[in-house]
Amino acid sequence: MHLDASEHDESKSPDGTPWWELSIQPGTQKKRFGQERRLAAWLWFKKNVGETFTMRELRAALGPDIAETSEHLNRRLRELRKCDWVIPSQRDDATLARDEYRLEAKGGRLWIDSERAKYERFAPSDRIRRFVMDRDGSRCKVCGAGVDEEYPGEPGKKVRLTIGHLVPQERLRSRDARDDMDNWRVECSRCNETVRDEVPDPERYDEVMAGLKRLTRDEAGQLLNWMRKGERPRSKVDQAYDRARKLPQADRTALLEHLAKRIGEAS
Repeated sequence: MHLDASEHDESKSPDGTPWWELSIQPGTQKKRFGQERRLAAWLWFKKNVGETFTMRELRAALGPDIAETSEHLNRRLRELRKCDWVIPSQRDDATLARDEYRLEAKGGRLWIDSERAKYERFAPSDRIRRFVMDRDGSRCKVCGAGVDEEYPGEPGKKVRLTIGHLVPQERLRSRDARDDMDNWRVECSRCNETVRDEVPDPERYDEVMAGLKRLTRDEAGQLLNWMRKGERPRSKVDQAYDRARKLPQADRTALLEHLAKRIGEAS
């Protein structure tokens, strides 16, 4: 039996039970109804974009069979993020309280078989995700942001990385084309944003041109190169920094001393 939204109330399964209260998949006797599906349904129907929620709310709403540790539910939320859901925590946004989350964008309706299948078919494995992260230097290939760094001019707003696509999956499916590692790249959650109705309106041509007037000829040439490539390449210094900033504190101190001596900086 294919799961589909009720004709009269999309928040309920065919037998009238809210999707987030199901434990057994409709049409079966023993097959469990996945916790990611229940989480997605509750957030979709019970929370508006921009609203916050806590682990306590989730446990209370989804019933005793999901009342497990916060880390368990955290893993389920991370699974939702792979399906176009944008759900920052305090780690991503310092304005949020501990154990508080905000729904920034709704993603796939995973309680519906046809929508869940789209993500099951194209989602990369953990091994592939690690490979792509390592290959791309754990930095967004669009804007160059690194994991856990703060966005420029936005204290407390930390970068979260995910796996994005050079060619959108929807376009590949329309062409009956295959998705693979050559089409995957590291992107931050902002550049990966697919729910266009939830992001600010893009800048206008005249607004961008006003800023370009201050660029030198060399800077304009550099921008032209980035625009043609569709990404901002990282310099050797950028790449060295990506590696150096991950060193343990003792090694970082030693490296700082080495660099200071190398450039002849006074003690």
